[in-house]
Amino acid sequence: MGKGGTRFVGDSVSVRAGKKSSGTSAREIRKNIDKFLETGMHPELERMRQEHTLQIPALPDLDINRPFVFMDISVANKPLGRLVFELFEDHVPQAVTHFRNRCMPGSSAGLAGTSFHKLLPRFALYGGRSPRASDGVRLPSNHHIRAVEGGLVAVGLDGEDVVLILDRALALDSTHQVVGRVHQGRELLDKIGDLRTLAPDDAPAQRITITRCGPTDRHGNHESLEDAAGGSGAAGAAARAANAAARLAEASAEARSSVLDALSEGLKRKRKPAASAAAASDSDDSDSDEDEEEEGGKAAKQKKREGTAEVEAAGPSGSAPAGAAAGGAGGGAAAAAAAGGPKDAAAKAAAAARNVKARMLDSMLGDLGGSDEDDSDSSSSGGSEQG
Repeated sequence: MGKGGTRFVGDSVSVRAGKKSSGTSAREIRKNIDKFLETGMHPELERMRQEHTLQIPALPDLDINRPFVFMDISVANKPLGRLVFELFEDHVPQAVTHFRNRCMPGSSAGLAGTSFHKLLPRFALYGGRSPRASDGVRLPSNHHIRAVEGGLVAVGLDGEDVVLILDRALALDSTHQVVGRVHQGRELLDKIGDLRTLAPDDAPAQRITITRCGPTDRHGNHESLEDAAGGSGAAGAAARAANAAARLAEASAEARSSVLDALSEGLKRKRKPAASAAAASDSDDSDSDEDEEEEGGKAAKQKKREGTAEVEAAGPSGSAPAGAAAGGAGGGAAAAAAAGGPKDAAAKAAAAARNVKARMLDSMLGDLGGSDEDDSDSSSSGGSEQG
């Protein structure tokens, strides 16, 4: 040990300070180097790789509302099976659209009939290479959808090729974008991964071909858009027409219910002020009727008093019938006044109800000539009241 001893050694400084060293000690460094020389794996690099892995987001959950496509795979001209892919259209729409268009029949850069030209066991299978697919194409990458596991499908960022990912392949994220995962047929990828390859370009020893591809459902039962809509031929056309009619009827019912709901809500809002106004007018009419009845009763009583006074002044001889007649006349006037009050109140209430209905009709039909009808109703009701 040179001059100063262990004065500046990190471990010694930490021991003298009474706290744990924050860095890597010389003993740990030598231990990691020995392990790297022995196994070819450095512990520190492995720890960093695990931390990076934990930071990678997981793939989205299954959603049956996403689009699905199928691929029929053959090996050495012998059918191997069908792959059904779920496409992450809600996360990488542009890349999914590019891949789905290539799966459609009639595409100029279609995948049907193409073969896979490179196989890296436990990594990826490359195929679908077409110069037409890369004309003016530059797909954006999404760092949240990555090749974190096997059973995924990816497209090149230049749109030229398609890759079936056999195992975790984060190295592909720099050149490809994951667009979906295998929903059915995962066992086919295991069989393809066990095939033998040829040096030096890792080409499969047996030709792996996409015989057919196209849109389908999550079960992989349909092979075209017509099949998904109900089959082909006359029966398929009838089924598609029936489905379209059912969808149209459902949409019409929903539109009608929404319009009725809106009208009922508008009527509720219109009825509140109209009902309050009608109640106020009824209360005013009843008050006026009561006043008229009170005045009629007072007049009858006054006439009766006058008749009694005349009878008393004239004496008992033959004057009683006149007084009775006068009293009867006063009672008849009071009864007529009392009978006339309810009729006037009913007429006014009917007129108010007609006015409320006219206003409600105007609000529902957009005031199409409603104002003229209201004026005519009000004038007629006024004439009836005067009559």
